[in-house]
Amino acid sequence: MKKNIMVLLIICFIAIFGAETVYADSSFDTEKLDKGVVGAAYKSNSKLKIQITYEKKSYTYNLNGEGKKEFFPLQMGNGSYKISLYQNTSGSSYKLIESIKVDLKLDDQNLVYLSSTQNINWELNPKTIEKAVELTKGTDNLEEKAKILWNFMLKNNEYDSKKLETLPATYLPVPDVTLEEKTGICYDFSSLYASMLRSEGIPAKLVKGYAPDYATGYHAWNEVYDKSKKEWFIIDSTYDIQVYSKKSVEMKKKTEDFKKVYEY
Repeated sequence: MKKNIMVLLIICFIAIFGAETVYADSSFDTEKLDKGVVGAAYKSNSKLKIQITYEKKSYTYNLNGEGKKEFFPLQMGNGSYKISLYQNTSGSSYKLIESIKVDLKLDDQNLVYLSSTQNINWELNPKTIEKAVELTKGTDNLEEKAKILWNFMLKNNEYDSKKLETLPATYLPVPDVTLEEKTGICYDFSSLYASMLRSEGIPAKLVKGYAPDYATGYHAWNEVYDKSKKEWFIIDSTYDIQVYSKKSVEMKKKTEDFKKVYEY
């Protein structure tokens, strides 16, 4: 009888305080691991965060609490990743809800930069895809497509200098909205341009960091892969949007002028 009571108490303890990594249904989805991304979904009224760790480097993202799946890139190379889901308890404190480990084994690392992810969600933005198809239908040359889309960005958008002041910390760009409104900040333009490129099969990164000669403070730009030269080059459409009507600008920027902090 005492043994049964002890077992019951253990079961109650687990039910009340939780066994962190034991779930009947995982919060994570690895169906697109072969494309270099992992999915996550969880329902909660509290703030949620996803942390992706590779060796000693980590990326942290906000996760919606609606149970709608979002995908996140594993962009730090092949190897073992730890993906953890955290839920806010109070203030800046979070508790671990679940964590998994996955092994990434991609023959082509650039597959990550073709995928639809949380902040470059091109698959859920059909107008962006349609516009990219419309603009580039006359060529199969990938670098020419990148230039056509860059020209479109410059001629059809305006920088909104006041928008940043009103945005929450959880803000995510929506390419279709930026395309329709034709205005935004560097994050918006970098997401829109990357979305159009990826939808056309051109590997593209959204990069965050600093570029003192091009922007004040924290900035976002793109890196685009040139398959013929097998190298990445920088495009800063936000800067170009603001100055192209005043002076001529080159599409490709100098790498040494940009200090990368994060890339997606």
